[in-house]
Amino acid sequence: PVEITPGVFQTDQSVDLNGFLWNTDQTCLLRDRQRMRSIKQRYWTLFCGLVLVFFTLCHGEICGPGIDIGNDINNFKRLENCTVVEGYLQILLIGDKNNNNHEVFRTLSFPKLTMITDYLLLFRVSGLESLSTLFPNLAVIRGRNLFYNYALVIFELTSLKDIGLYNLRNITRGAIRIEKNPELCYLDSVDWSLIMDAEFNNYVAGNKQSKECGDVCPGIMEEKPQCIKTNFKGNDNHRCWTSNHCQK
Repeated sequence: PVEITPGVFQTDQSVDLNGFLWNTDQTCLLRDRQRMRSIKQRYWTLFCGLVLVFFTLCHGEICGPGIDIGNDINNFKRLENCTVVEGYLQILLIGDKNNNNHEVFRTLSFPKLTMITDYLLLFRVSGLESLSTLFPNLAVIRGRNLFYNYALVIFELTSLKDIGLYNLRNITRGAIRIEKNPELCYLDSVDWSLIMDAEFNNYVAGNKQSKECGDVCPGIMEEKPQCIKTNFKGNDNHRCWTSNHCQK
């Protein structure tokens, strides 16, 4: 007689594993499907990579390694046609002797720029009121190499009223330092935890006091809020970059 161990039933077609009966034909089929799925994913990744390269070559270029823009507002022309800055982007020490930077910055725009692989630093840039026009499509700051552990630094911009990077989705590595910008508002309306994992290492100080700002997100005045509402550091609020742009 054939002895059958209780709870374990085996034939050529099936096997019982911990009470779950699997058909070997089905197992092989499942493995085949997983293999095909893995192959498809690799091909899809390759396809997306080729599309990105093709798009970059046709519509822009990878700039770097690292870009310094300083002293003269005309040096921004180095960013023309850039889709990716390979390295850091430093914008610093731009004065305004002729008092016309405000007008220039209101139209100066680099919509092709979507990624910075290291960090973005802005220091003493006169006349810049917002980054919303300057970098409207900047989506990723990777933080591959950091500026003293920071991926985004905004320091002593006397005219800056909002950050305005409304398409920024991810700061992959590093924290932010936003300091001594006396007119800067729309800081409490941004939930940095939606963008980065190191938000508790952020340093934000010396900017315009929240009670003096009166930040208003889109739709609030009409009692039809358009932006998401989250709780960040005990602040339960709608999230936006400016009065016209929600945080996504």
